Amino acid sequence: MRKKLIGFVIGLAVLGLFAFIYFNFFEIVDYDAHFAPSREAIMNEYLALDRWLICEGHHIRVENSGNLEALAATTEKNIFIQSELFNWNEAVIDWLDVWIEDGGSLILSLNYYREWNISTPLGAFLDGLGLESFDPEDGPYGAYNWDSNAPSFARNLVFAEPEDAVLILKDENDYIRLVEFQKGEGRIIITGRPLFMRSVTMETEANARLCWYLFANAGDDTSGIFFIRGEKQPEGIMGRFFERGDFSSIIIASLALIIIGFWTAIPVFGVVKNSEEKKGKALAERFLAEGRFLRNFNSLDIYCTSYKREIKRRLIKKDKLSYDEIIGNTDECSRMGKKDFLKSIITLKTILECI
Repeated sequence: MRKKLIGFVIGLAVLGLFAFIYFNFFEIVDYDAHFAPSREAIMNEYLALDRWLICEGHHIRVENSGNLEALAATTEKNIFIQSELFNWNEAVIDWLDVWIEDGGSLILSLNYYREWNISTPLGAFLDGLGLESFDPEDGPYGAYNWDSNAPSFARNLVFAEPEDAVLILKDENDYIRLVEFQKGEGRIIITGRPLFMRSVTMETEANARLCWYLFANAGDDTSGIFFIRGEKQPEGIMGRFFERGDFSSIIIASLALIIIGFWTAIPVFGVVKNSEEKKGKALAERFLAEGRFLRNFNSLDIYCTSYKREIKRRLIKKDKLSYDEIIGNTDECSRMGKKDFLKSIITLKTILECI
């Protein structure tokens, strides 16, 4: 009993010592853990915007490209279009004019740099609104002065101040980056690349406010938002490689690499032949080449002696015909001519095969 009590006291003392060390030398602190984004977030750089709109009760629909048929089939009252992903023509412009006047809201993201061609349907549409590009002295990028209170506008395009615009938004350099026009009962909002809509920039208050202004009126049951925008390729083992080129060019390059590989490897390693292919001619040529080589160096005696020794060994082992009955008394191999030597070799080969 006394030993158990001593053991209990010792154990309690050890636990007390550990508790003392823990509370005096260790500290629990909070830290931020950073995890890699999900595959869905990598593929869709507007995922935060989509989830936010869905949580607010908005219906969204996304396509990677569009044309007049896609617009004619839409029931949404809000359409977002990336200009480079759409097939523009005069029929599309006529349809958009009527649709906007009836209360539609068009958000147009331009991929132009500095200016556009007014001879194209989209260029004529922008020119009809009185919208012109502006080329500042220090370029469209401007002297970059980051301002957290300004939205994250793209630097590819600067607008000249239009007369009929109902809304003008400028960046931190006082350059116009977004304009809004009223047309009938609808509106047209035009800007450069929509950097402020991406998931990596939606966390700032200025970007969130701008997105709320653009899509806040799309929450009724009969409307929604139709996005025509691109989709980013996921990064991975081959993600960056596919992102920088066309998939068809990769296939063609792979086929060309395979063809070049076979073309260079076959002459080195040879073509695979059927194992049942006849080899008599190649073997005869080999024997003839060996015989000519040995005859030039006066070594036919050793060559013939080796064959005779092998034949004798096999005959004795299998108890067949005697050595003298097959070979007989022949002259030295060195006295043979070329034709006689070849016949002798064929005879010896036949005997070995029979044995």
